[in-house]
Amino acid sequence: MNDDIKIKGLIEAFLFSSPRPVTLEELINITQTDQETVEKELHTLLEEYEARGSALFLRRLSGQWQMAVRPDYGSRLKEYARTTVKKGISRAALEVLAIISLEQPVTKTQIDIKRGVDSGAAIGVLLERGLISIAGQVERPGKPFLYQLTDKFYEVFGLEDRDALRRIQQIVIDQGMNCEVE
Repeated sequence: MNDDIKIKGLIEAFLFSSPRPVTLEELINITQTDQETVEKELHTLLEEYEARGSALFLRRLSGQWQMAVRPDYGSRLKEYARTTVKKGISRAALEVLAIISLEQPVTKTQIDIKRGVDSGAAIGVLLERGLISIAGQVERPGKPFLYQLTDKFYEVFGLEDRDALRRIQQIVIDQGMNCEVE
């Protein structure tokens, strides 16, 4: 077995066994090779999965790599899987996430004003689940916290990075304008 197959196999095994996305640096360390080789092997794996119509695929999230099951297979597997179901996200929490995604970094007061109600509980849940984090504090009386999205948010929602989020936001804005015109 040549070294390329071993490196590609090691990358594949590491991604398969990791419960979270992994950085390029982690892949370089585990394979004990250089960035160019790791990137080449990642793209080879991407092409192989795509060419054979694999149920698995590699995705890049916030500059990290993860192996996942294609959504069309995942929905079918849910019928048979016996796993504990995590609680869903409330409508209030989704509203807070939407505001943070558009305005980040943003304070609780700014979120409350946009929603018209107190958002403290929803912010607490989102912090607990790791979907948002504290980005700092504003230099004014009370020193309110600033909130921003986390890498886990991008992972959970299947977005590669902030640019992917901005593209989605632009599509929503464009469709909103089209609906108003018609």
